[in-house]
Parts: sequence; C-alpha cells; structure tokens
Amino acid sequence: MTKISKLIFTFVSFFLMLYVLVVISFNQGLQAIHSNNFHHKIIDVNNSDVVNVNASWEKFLFLENDIVKSEQYYFAVLNRAESSLSVIKIKDVFSEMIMFSNIPLLLMVLLAYAIPFYIRSKSQKKNSASLDFIRSETDKLLANFNIDLPQGKQANTLSQISIALNELNKHVKEHNIQTQLSIYQDKLTGLIDRHAYLEHLESQLQKAEQTGCKQALLFIDLDGFKQVNDSFGHSFGDEILIQVAERLTTVVRNNGLSKLSESFALELNLSRLGGDEFSIFIDNIEDNLRAVEVSKNVLQEIERDFVLGNKVIKIGASIGIATYPDSASNPNALLQMADVAMYRAKTDGRGIFRVYSPEMGSKIRRYHYLLEEIRLAIASQNFTLSFQPIVNVDDCSIDYFESLVRWNHPVEGPISPAEFIPIAEDSNLIIELGNWILFEACRQMSAWHNAGMNKVRMSVNISGVQLKYLPIYDWVMDTLTKTGLPPSALLLEITESCLFHASEKIIQDLENLRKEGVLIAIDDFGTGFSSLSTLANLPVDVIKIDKLFIDQATINPKYEKILNSISGLGKTLNLKVVAEGVEVASQFELIKNLGIHCVQGYLISRPESSYDVGNKVIKNNLNHIALTGTGVCSPSKS
Repeated sequence: MTKISKLIFTFVSFFLMLYVLVVISFNQGLQAIHSNNFHHKIIDVNNSDVVNVNASWEKFLFLENDIVKSEQYYFAVLNRAESSLSVIKIKDVFSEMIMFSNIPLLLMVLLAYAIPFYIRSKSQKKNSASLDFIRSETDKLLANFNIDLPQGKQANTLSQISIALNELNKHVKEHNIQTQLSIYQDKLTGLIDRHAYLEHLESQLQKAEQTGCKQALLFIDLDGFKQVNDSFGHSFGDEILIQVAERLTTVVRNNGLSKLSESFALELNLSRLGGDEFSIFIDNIEDNLRAVEVSKNVLQEIERDFVLGNKVIKIGASIGIATYPDSASNPNALLQMADVAMYRAKTDGRGIFRVYSPEMGSKIRRYHYLLEEIRLAIASQNFTLSFQPIVNVDDCSIDYFESLVRWNHPVEGPISPAEFIPIAEDSNLIIELGNWILFEACRQMSAWHNAGMNKVRMSVNISGVQLKYLPIYDWVMDTLTKTGLPPSALLLEITESCLFHASEKIIQDLENLRKEGVLIAIDDFGTGFSSLSTLANLPVDVIKIDKLFIDQATINPKYEKILNSISGLGKTLNLKVVAEGVEVASQFELIKNLGIHCVQGYLISRPESSYDVGNKVIKNNLNHIALTGTGVCSPSKS
C-alpha cells in the first residue's frame, strides 16, 4: 500500500510540474509574439468565422488572452478590432515557442525526476536485499532457539523482522532469568543455594548494624537421612529433600518470615546449604524465644511421616541456633556458630535444638584441632596397639585377643579412643587408620601364631564407615595374605547397629569371609535395635554382651534374667557368647553360673602392649602353649 501511494505521488508531482512548465512556456510564447518576433505567424480572421471557447481553457492556462476556434483550429487572440481579430494558432505557439525556447528547461525537469527516481529505485533494491538477508538471519536464530512466530500474515518484510526481533528479545530476557536462577537456585529443591543465601545474609546484617536490631539463624540437619539413602536409594532421598523443602517453606510462610527477591521471586530467608542441611533466617527478633518457637515448628514438621509410594519414612532433625550480634557479626561466622550448635544438638540426643554458647565454640575448636592431629599421627605412625585377652570361663584359657588402638599425643599425652575414634569416623580418616590397625594386628598375631599360639585368634573392630566404603572381603583377605596369618586366626567385631543395617553386598562379603574361616562377632549386643527374628540369618558367630548388662546384673534381677535369656539364645543358635566389662569376682561367678562361654575385662587383664603380653603369657606358658596351642590368663586376686 505504501509503495502505491509513493508511485501516485510521484506521477502527480511530475504532471503538476509539466503543467506549470506548459503554462509558463505558453504565456512566454504569447508575449514573444506580441513583440513581433513571430509576426509571420499572426493572421487576421473575421469575427464571424470564429467563436469563443469555454472560459475554462483560459483559466487552465492562466491567460489574459481569449481563446477562439474556427472549424479547423484553435486560436489565441492577440488584438481585437471591430470586425476582425489578430490571432495565432495554438499549435504554432506550442511548436514554435514551447518546444524550442524551453527544451533545456523541459529536459532539466525530466532529469530532475528521472535521476532521483533511478537512485531511489537502486536504493530500494539494495534495502530490499538487506532486509531479505536480515530476515533470513532472524529466521535462522528463531530456528536455533525453537521459537515459533505468532500465526497471521505479516504485511511486509520489515514487519516480519520486527515481530521476529520482538520474539527473540522475549526469549533472551527469559534466558537471562533462567541463567540467573541456575546460578542462585538449588536445582533439586528450588530453594536458593548457599552462595545466594550468604549474599542475602550480608545485606541483612548490614541493615541490622545500622538499625541495631537482633537477628537469628537456624541451621537444620536431618537425622536418619543417610539411612534412607542407603536403604531405599538416592531417588527416595531426593524426594525426601524436596518434601522437606516444601515443609520448611510452609513454616517460613506461616511464621511471617517470608522475604521474596524482587528479580526472581525466590524465597531469600530459606536455603538448602547442601546435602541434607537447610537454614532459616529470622529478621528483627527481640529475644531468642522467637527462634525457639520457629525451631519447634520445624521439628514438628520434619517429624511427620513422609509418604513415598507405598512406603512411610520417618526422619528427624537437629537444629542449631545462632544470633546476631551475640553469636557472630558476619554471615560465615554466624552460619558456622549455628553449625556448632547443631552439632551439639546431635551429640545431645538428636531431634532437638540448641542455642549457640561460647562453650560450644571451644568444643568445636577441640574437634578441628584433634582432626588435624589425627592426620599427622597417621602420617607419622604415632598410634600403637594394645591387646586384651578374652578367656574361657572354665579354665581361663585364652580364646582370642582384642586389638585396641591407643594414641599417646606428644603434647597432651594419652587421648582416649572415645574421643578420637568418633572424629576419625566423621572425617573418614578411620579408613586409613583402620588399614593400619588391621595390618598391625594381623602381623602381631602371625608372630604369636608362629610362636605356638595356633588356637588363639586376633579380634579387630570394624566400623560402619569401613563397611560402607571398603570391599570388605578383598581388603581382609589381602591383609591376611600380606601378613601370613591364616583366616582361622582372625575375628572381626562389628557393632550391632552397623551389622543390622548392612547392605546385601556387605552381608555376602562377610559370609564369604566366614567360609574362609574368619569369625564375625556382634559387638555391644543389646544396646542397639536388634531384631531377634533376623539374628539367625546374619553371618554371626559370636555375641558380645555390652558392659551395661554386666554392671546391672548383680544388683538388678531383671538384668540377670536378660543375661540368662541371651545365654540361652546363644546356645539355641550355636553362637559363642562373651561378657564384656567383667571387673569383679562376683560378676565372673555370675557369668559362669549363667553358662556364658567367655569373659573380658579388667578382672582378667587390662589391655597391654605386645611386649607385655609376650612376657606375661608366652614366656610363662611355653609348655602349656606347646601342648594346647593357647595360653592361660587367670583372674587377678585383687
């Protein structure tokens, strides 16, 4: 439509200019004739031979002269007399005056229109080619981004390009938003990640510093989540995390803690820090009661059943609370202090919350200090092994030795295994330490075995971390091969909680070890959540009764009945039963009367070095060892 309009305007303008040229030239011609330059063209006619033409001709040509016509010609009247007229033929005016006197002007007019028209035509062709190229490129971009244009016919190429660019612009904006979300958002739960959360904390703490208000932070760690992953797989674990995020979002909203980002509409006061760790930020509180109230709501939400398909999962949470400015003054420190408080909640029983205090900080510093010292001690082999005999109640012959790791720190002196073993397990350093323990224990037992104690076994404790991360069968058999100890001289002790939650692969590896001759013992039996219906199906040869039952049995008849039941259970399942922590003669006699096979404790012997065991047991019992393949360790008389 625009092209047609421009074409019409061009033609109208051209004819208008041509009309002006004709009018000017015609009038100029008449004036020249008046000056007798073309007198031979002037003729006289009688009034009766001509008639006047319609006055519109005169107006059309802007003439002061009259126009008349005869039967053959049109004339312009130059002079008028009574009976005659001096006239000139109109065609002579055009042929003699216009066509010759104004040809340059006419050519200039024609060129004035022709040249711009030509230039404009070339420019339009070039622009059209450029627009076609741009449209082609935009079509490629649309295809690459899988963008479909709105349905409907576009008027022209420029309109098509405009619509395409508009759609591309929308796509780029959406892409930028998605890119930003991918940077700041946790992909699984949809919450903001640790990095974005710390940025938010930074801005909030700066505002709090200016206003002087108090703020709080909750560090939430799920209890029992690892067991869900191990038992049901990571897909179940991921679904648990998604549901936890939804429940925490509800807590934040119901407690009026929500704060959405202006750019992406993400909740800023709730974050998944990583793994099964979450955090909630509480702005502007008067005291810790507000944080405690929110923590209780969180615990209630997490403790509700999680339903996944046809399974009902139960987990809990431990929460640490840190406040600004009391606990810390910057985001990282605040988060760290809340983490310290959460760790205290874990150690105090789980499923609870704790508010950070400076005393907790000293414990966490102690934890990290010992963690680094354990690394150094492993590298420099500063650990040693002690050996405690387990004897038969009937003749006090040694059934096996339990190897126990000891750490004599160069500055602090002896550090209890109860303190450093949990740290080694938390950090997975127990794998490296456990490798050393198994090798040294097998090496020592191999030496004693070669010295004649071929009926005695060496017992080594195995942690749940080792079961999870090591190929237990290959690891044990490789160590036995390197040390030259026969499998029949080794016993592995595993706590009942680790054994009852072991995977099928672990159970099969333990069963294969039993086929080789290695015995398996349940350590601390009775303190976990053992299922007696599955006990018969586990690869177990020995039950070690926890010290708690031994201590209570002499003063509480119920515990004596429990011990009697365990003894009967061992006989029924053909399992050897060992009583731990026997320290006085009355306990020894009780154990013997209940029919329990073996005892271990300070009454028999404290853990001793390999040198002391050699002097006490081997040198003093050479004949007995030669005859029986074992030594004797009688109860102390004190």
